[in-house]
Amino acid sequence: MRYYIGIDGGGTKTHLKALSEEKFLLGEGFGGASNLTALPKEQVADNLSKLLREFFRETGLVPENCAGLCLGTAGASSNVARELLEEMLKREVPEIPIMVTSDAMAALYGGTLTGCGVILIAGTGSVCFARNQQGQIWRTGGWGHLIGDEGSAYAVSAAMLRAVLMECDGRGEKTLLTPLVMEKLGISDPMGIVDWVYHSGNGKAEVASLAFLCDIAYNEKDATAHAILQDAAEQLGNMAAVASRKVGLLDGVCVCSGGMAVRSEPLRQELRRCLAQEAPHLQLSDCREDAAYGSALLAMEITAR
Repeated sequence: MRYYIGIDGGGTKTHLKALSEEKFLLGEGFGGASNLTALPKEQVADNLSKLLREFFRETGLVPENCAGLCLGTAGASSNVARELLEEMLKREVPEIPIMVTSDAMAALYGGTLTGCGVILIAGTGSVCFARNQQGQIWRTGGWGHLIGDEGSAYAVSAAMLRAVLMECDGRGEKTLLTPLVMEKLGISDPMGIVDWVYHSGNGKAEVASLAFLCDIAYNEKDATAHAILQDAAEQLGNMAAVASRKVGLLDGVCVCSGGMAVRSEPLRQELRRCLAQEAPHLQLSDCREDAAYGSALLAMEITAR
């Protein structure tokens, strides 16, 4: 029985799904991280090797019947990285046709099941991809937390912390975010925020983890929280609108992925309002399937070409 393997290679874990030619799930596996931008290449190779070997052993599926394999990962951002990942996979399964692509492309295929439309990813960071039926692609955002990642959990959290410090300065409005942040961090003065951000070893992920506090304040009608999430939604909505127009999508779906876009209902409310004004041709929707499933769909295209 012919089947296809899709792999979603993340910075914390790697997810594998195998689909039949009829697109039924045949097996699933999880392994260590496989993002080349976050880990040494030796560790990535080892994690991919272990994942595949355990998958074949536990499912009883054999490589000889696999018609294609696709790895979607944020680590595939350059030709050098893609070639390196392809070599790792070919050493493990030399008989299988292999494709390496971006995590956003895999998420788009999983989200839409067709590969056509817009994928808006807002988690710790943010990025947007649009693809039309002719295969034309346009990317907006995704430039990292220091100079981009608008609308992400990191950006929302950073805006919250600025608002708290500005209130403490006397330069900003009183906001419910101040007691929420102080309580969450276990501090009692603004210098505690400075120590937490700059001197505690906390990084991008830890800062981004505070974003849920903005939802709490928003639901309590806090004006500052409302302004922060409204701005985040406008930034994300603009990314989706521009990307869709660049590839000529006059109608279609905009699927959301990433913790911020999926779990923050206040952000989604604001995003719906923004898209209704700026991109009424896009229908906001949840992903139909995940990125591992989407990678398997892309693997099917290897043999169809």
